[in-house]
Amino acid sequence: MSDITIRAARQADAAALKHLLDRSWRTHWGPHLDGPALARYEAEQPAAGYVDGCIEAFKVAERGGVVVGMYHLDGAWLHAIHVDSWAIGTGVGRALMDAAEAEGARQLEVRAFNSRARAFYLARGWLEAAEHAGSEMGTLVRTIVMERA
Repeated sequence: MSDITIRAARQADAAALKHLLDRSWRTHWGPHLDGPALARYEAEQPAAGYVDGCIEAFKVAERGGVVVGMYHLDGAWLHAIHVDSWAIGTGVGRALMDAAEAEGARQLEVRAFNSRARAFYLARGWLEAAEHAGSEMGTLVRTIVMERA
């Protein structure tokens, strides 16, 4: 049996979620963006606003009382899924996706440069259905729309 619990986020999780999302952004997106995008991220701190505005819609993954991941599902649209950078490869992402898919996740977007995430979704049976130009903190990025049958 897994030692990962998936549950609804609570206000008490807000600080942990803000730190988790900040580390995730810096690990996965930051290295692919230009200086102005990084400066904008520092100035705007979007992870904090996202948590403050949407925490009641989040589910978290918890291991040993520590928040190690989260997802945000709205109908079939998976707005976000993040695993804390130090917990990648430990089954947290699989547990989060299992829960999100069971709850109805059928569409998401992923940045094209995030090859690890793309491979993860493809291995789970998701398909790259479309792509478009997106923006990450003002930098144009190729974005892939993925769907699950």
